[in-house]
Amino acid sequence: MIHHRWAGAGLAALASFVIHDAAQASGYFLREQSAVGQGASFAGVTARGDDPSMIFFNPAAMAWLPGNQLAIVGSGIFPQAEADRMTGRRATLLGGSVISGGPGGDAISDAFVPATYATVALGDQWHIGLGITSPFGLITKYGPDFVGRYHAQTTSLRTINITPAVSWRPTETFSIGAGLQIQYADARLSSAVDFGGVLAGRGAAVLPGSRDGRSTLTGDDTAIGWQIGAQWRPLPGTMLGLSFRSAIFHELEGDAKFEGVPAPLATTFRDTGGRARLTTPESLAFGVTQAIGDRFTLLAGAEWTNWSRFRTLTVQFENGLPNNVTEERWRDTVFLSIGGEYRATDTVTLRAGFAWDQTPVRDTTRTPRIPDSNRYWLSAGLSWAVTPSITVSAAYTHIFGSAADVDLAAGGPTSPDFLRGSLNGSYSASVDILSAQLRFSF
Repeated sequence: MIHHRWAGAGLAALASFVIHDAAQASGYFLREQSAVGQGASFAGVTARGDDPSMIFFNPAAMAWLPGNQLAIVGSGIFPQAEADRMTGRRATLLGGSVISGGPGGDAISDAFVPATYATVALGDQWHIGLGITSPFGLITKYGPDFVGRYHAQTTSLRTINITPAVSWRPTETFSIGAGLQIQYADARLSSAVDFGGVLAGRGAAVLPGSRDGRSTLTGDDTAIGWQIGAQWRPLPGTMLGLSFRSAIFHELEGDAKFEGVPAPLATTFRDTGGRARLTTPESLAFGVTQAIGDRFTLLAGAEWTNWSRFRTLTVQFENGLPNNVTEERWRDTVFLSIGGEYRATDTVTLRAGFAWDQTPVRDTTRTPRIPDSNRYWLSAGLSWAVTPSITVSAAYTHIFGSAADVDLAAGGPTSPDFLRGSLNGSYSASVDILSAQLRFSF
């Protein structure tokens, strides 16, 4: 009974962690879907109707676009997240020894985020459009000598979202729009496994940390969501926008594989199939644009995201193990932004903006897979109308991240972190983003 409890605790803790962080990875929202919007830190994007990329933020936006439009966007994301200090120690029941290893270096990998949008005017009142984006994603990687290797090694989540949309403008000052979100999600996660700790818990003469192995989980799914929005011009030069993006409920199915498993544990830690629910949260966004004179426009926006959906997460296994339930305790967040746009010439428009981006991760549950913290955005950008039908836009953003403390306790045999050990440290993070966009009107 004791041996079964310790082995069961090891596998349940590992599985709980792996699926748990898949949900966290999906919580990293990729806002970088428009170089025009990024130039002002995405201030007022819900209320803008002057670019096809705005349909990502509000499907009602395409109601104001003349003719047919095509926009191609590419964003390079260059993050840095390094540990200022990082130490680990095994659970007291496993001897309490110090876990060897270093702080892990730069944890978050560079990424390229593409997006494509097309809109077609069907007369004066109706428009149809299509957006192909990647709205959620994250890649973090640590080496095998990372002191927190039992907590994380590789985390990868990629999404592809295809959104057909329609808008209707019943009056000269009001439009509504709706879109269907067809979202594919693919996840891969790995971590080291302290099989020596499991054997020591069974009474074997083996030191914890002496028989490290590796676990890898892969899974994917396609699910459906929706989006609605409205825009209103109550006064000349003033535009208000409101949009809602639904939650999308994924049922990730895939394989869990284990490497380096000692012979006495081969039956318990055997490759198996598994599934877990993964939900990308709903959000509500408001924006306003206000023209001041002929050349300057003030932009502002606010967005709420329902990250508190992550209260618990249930994992199911195909090999007969009981379900494992993990508490998340994420919190709702807001994104607040303000910016401006200046029409310098008839063909060149300049932008700048600032934003505060709140993290959903609580200090008490932060892990090295997502060393996330509150962020502050500073952005600048421009658009150049090369010809009446071709416009080039570019933007640069620097994001300042607040200090992100990690304070995880190993706990007892029933704790998810029992075999992974305690982990204490602090991350400092920043992000540079470069975006370019090409727009065709025809």
